[in-house]
Amino acid sequence: MILVTGAAGLVGNPVANRLARAGMAVVATDARPPDRTLDCDFVEADLRDAAAIAGLFERYDIRQVVHGGAISGSMVAPGDPLRVMSVNVTGTILIAEASRRAGVERLVGLSSIGVYGNQPGTAPVREDARRLGKDVYSCSKIAMESVLLGYRENFGLPAFLLRMSSIFGPGRRTPCFIRGLLEAAEEGRKVTVSADSDHRRQFLFIDDAVEAVWLALTTPKVPEFVYNITGGTWLTEGEVIEAARRAVPNLEATIGNVPPLGLDGRMGPLDTTLAARDLGYAPRASLEEGVARYARSRAAQ
Repeated sequence: MILVTGAAGLVGNPVANRLARAGMAVVATDARPPDRTLDCDFVEADLRDAAAIAGLFERYDIRQVVHGGAISGSMVAPGDPLRVMSVNVTGTILIAEASRRAGVERLVGLSSIGVYGNQPGTAPVREDARRLGKDVYSCSKIAMESVLLGYRENFGLPAFLLRMSSIFGPGRRTPCFIRGLLEAAEEGRKVTVSADSDHRRQFLFIDDAVEAVWLALTTPKVPEFVYNITGGTWLTEGEVIEAARRAVPNLEATIGNVPPLGLDGRMGPLDTTLAARDLGYAPRASLEEGVARYARSRAAQ
């Protein structure tokens, strides 16, 4: 059986559904009930509750884990660092320990390119780049990664990470750059984005994020500990606007002397050579196509 944590979230929900619809046995968990359909068993549990997490592994024969449960960005609980750290770090420790005791066969942890922080220059960012993230959220993900590495190296826990770029698409509830553009278009508001050419965005459509997790679970051998996952974009905010306008013609936006809206650090394009080589991963949705699909899903609500 596969355990999916964070099943009420943007990635966890469609991952659990894809696995279940493929005929796999899945149990999903989150601290709150999902507001979207789940095609598998659901158990409400807080990642920080040691008894609840241990009980999940006692009740179900869990063989694989997708650990996506987390405070999912610096825009979530920005004034509550204790919550961010306890969910992202303590929660990962409890999942790792329960997985070790159960002898799971694979644990896929979902991390963020926020761990890279500001990388000098425009060279491609490989997985072995220094982790320079300094805000509380990025530091919590760095610590989360370190927990899984420690369990992998000391106890042989078969854990590895997918470092994902900014995810957008249907199911996104927290603020994001592209969601903000669509909301502005729907409300007839004009948006001003930054003229800063050094601050570039790397987006990932939700379907490609789900595909990456699917590949991470189903690929027979996964030799590396970390894999970059992105949609292949490396664009200024102005260039993002150009792509979004092609998908949403009524979007009114200008480029001006305002701070970048993006929360990622300044860095070169993510290098996804390892993900392509070992997982067979390649993004399928262009930014324009992803924005168009996201806009259609919002219109249909």
